Amino acid sequence: MKKFLVALMATVMLFSFTACSSNYLEVPEDKNPVVTFNLQYDLDDGAGVRVVELNYVLYYNKAPSTVANFVNLVNEKYYDNKIIHYLNTQDGTDSLSYVSAGQYYYDEDDGIINDKKNYSIKGEFTANQWVDEEGEPINDLTHVFGALAMDRLSGSGAVFDSASTAFYFVLNENVERDRNYCVFGMVQSSSYKLGDSQFAAVDGLHEQFVRDLSNMSTETKSTKDGKTTLTSLPKNRIVLTSVTVNTFGIDYSNAKIVKA
Repeated sequence: MKKFLVALMATVMLFSFTACSSNYLEVPEDKNPVVTFNLQYDLDDGAGVRVVELNYVLYYNKAPSTVANFVNLVNEKYYDNKIIHYLNTQDGTDSLSYVSAGQYYYDEDDGIINDKKNYSIKGEFTANQWVDEEGEPINDLTHVFGALAMDRLSGSGAVFDSASTAFYFVLNENVERDRNYCVFGMVQSSSYKLGDSQFAAVDGLHEQFVRDLSNMSTETKSTKDGKTTLTSLPKNRIVLTSVTVNTFGIDYSNAKIVKA
């Protein structure tokens, strides 16, 4: 009897520890966080500065570590003044596949600074065994137009868990990435302003914003420390002037984030 009670107490303690250490949040679908990206850029065409606002809903229940990490970075103002640093063109076409941001910024001397955090998070996608007990994908979001995904090192294996801060906006469907990169958000709406002209807000990505990106020239530059070379860097500087998030009262600061 005594051995049974000891075993029972050990089981209860183990269960309690597991329950406390898991600390994933309960986030209703209608309370998913919404992130607002504010961007500015000048095309040097004499028309003036473009001001773009993008609103994205993040799907916590499909990628909890990714979303919690992203929300916490937004709340600490990490993404403010970062730049879009990569325009990726689909193979064999002139169409943009995606544009990357969230890791680099220009300092006061116009040097490019690599501001990558010194940690990585679990890749919450199917190829990285992010599946339920029956082997079904937990994250079924795909690389459709307007999706938001985490960037990482290319390749498989250990680099599956190499995402940190960099992310990308999907501008063309990219099925090759669906099982291998973590999609965690989708555009809701956007607005576009040029000088004194305010275009009407639209659902999805604003057509004029996508057109601007598609027509931009790129160049190759090294970071200020000379350790990283950025290829396909937009010649026209695109700055995330501010990034904010509406969490609908849910606190993500202590949410579980699985780090690599």
